[in-house]
Amino acid sequence: MRQPSGRRERKKQQTRQHIASVALRLFLERGFDQVTVTEVADIADVSANTVYNYFPTKEELFFGLHRPMETELAKRIQQRQQGQTLLAFLREDLRFSLERLRAMPVEEGTERRQVIQMIQSTPSLQAYSLRMMQMGEREVERVLAEEMHAPEIVPHLVAHLILALYGKLFTEYDARCESGQSADEIHAALAEMISAGLELLAHGLDASYAP
Repeated sequence: MRQPSGRRERKKQQTRQHIASVALRLFLERGFDQVTVTEVADIADVSANTVYNYFPTKEELFFGLHRPMETELAKRIQQRQQGQTLLAFLREDLRFSLERLRAMPVEEGTERRQVIQMIQSTPSLQAYSLRMMQMGEREVERVLAEEMHAPEIVPHLVAHLILALYGKLFTEYDARCESGQSADEIHAALAEMISAGLELLAHGLDASYAP
């Protein structure tokens, strides 16, 4: 008897999540280059072929639970509420991201920083992360180009600025956590940063130089 498609999809998602969780634990414990896909498969109790079916490369397996934000942003922009302006969406989405960072459990925050450190210390992960971010930015640019009907350079620059603002939010959060600032101090500083970035997006360079 065939399983309903919804149940099959849930089971596939659970398997994917399980494999990615096992892999990330091993990578963080022993290092990315010291872990093989075969070892991940053995501990996850699946075949190596199953791992490759879900994650065609070892780098993709590493990012199974922590994909760069850029990879999903274009889809969220495209699927935003009908009639919602881009600026209103960004304000809502950035504030949601900030609140999520503030509410992040200590263990999750620690794991996130470990992931970032491993990416920074592993050339193949750096290269893969950069490719994903570039692909994500191109997707944002494509979505904006369809909406804006402006000269090609405009959606390109707007996409770059949007991604820079999101990137700064996360890197600044990490830096302020490392420096020992309180959650309230971090939240206030980043909320101000978001407002300044959106002001630039809304009104351009002239607003930044206003007396």
